[in-house]
Amino acid sequence: MSAIERELKLTPVDPELLDRLGVLAHLGPFAVTGRHRELQINSFFDTKSGGLRRARLGFRRRVIDRRPNAIWTVKAEGDLVRGIASRPEVEVHLSRLMAPALVIGLLRQAARERGAPVLTEHIGDALSDGLLPLPKPFLELETDRWVLDLEAAEQGWQAELALDRVGLLGHARYEDREIEVELKRGDDAALDAARAAIEAEGEVRESHGSKLSRALDYIDRSAPSSR
Repeated sequence: MSAIERELKLTPVDPELLDRLGVLAHLGPFAVTGRHRELQINSFFDTKSGGLRRARLGFRRRVIDRRPNAIWTVKAEGDLVRGIASRPEVEVHLSRLMAPALVIGLLRQAARERGAPVLTEHIGDALSDGLLPLPKPFLELETDRWVLDLEAAEQGWQAELALDRVGLLGHARYEDREIEVELKRGDDAALDAARAAIEAEGEVRESHGSKLSRALDYIDRSAPSSR
């Protein structure tokens, strides 16, 4: 199992582009082989000292459609070239009620077993002060996501197209939209083909930062200035 996530991340200039993409039967060389909608609550955790964010790690619990199990993920910073993000990532499927302090240890073990030394080392550095993640998230995002399964049989490519509308819990005015194409099988030529096909449907720009970093920037900008 690869511990490197590769995905194309784009921001639609026209918000209605998400609706147009969501009903396509084909996207360039790709056939849409399946589609579904899901509601995610993405909760982000850290230690009291902010050790995970200092180590530039994202520690997330994703609950989909109120299911009892969650997808727990830790990601490190990676490279972003031509809108394609490549970064170390591991995830485990566990109860959403598990304590983050226990889960982070299991993710570190998973990183070690799956050959992700960067993550293993960074998690160790983040927890080196002896503090473990707090039980309460410091930020939560609600994502309304349309997922389209893409396949280009002739080229041997498979990908997942995600069309996201994102809200920030506790901040009613916040909204973020993003198009992601995650590579499942193939190489970057598949992502390049997906980008060209998306651009044929509407104008996009390359996303900057992650959903988490953009939400944190919004909170910082919205905070009342002290005098």
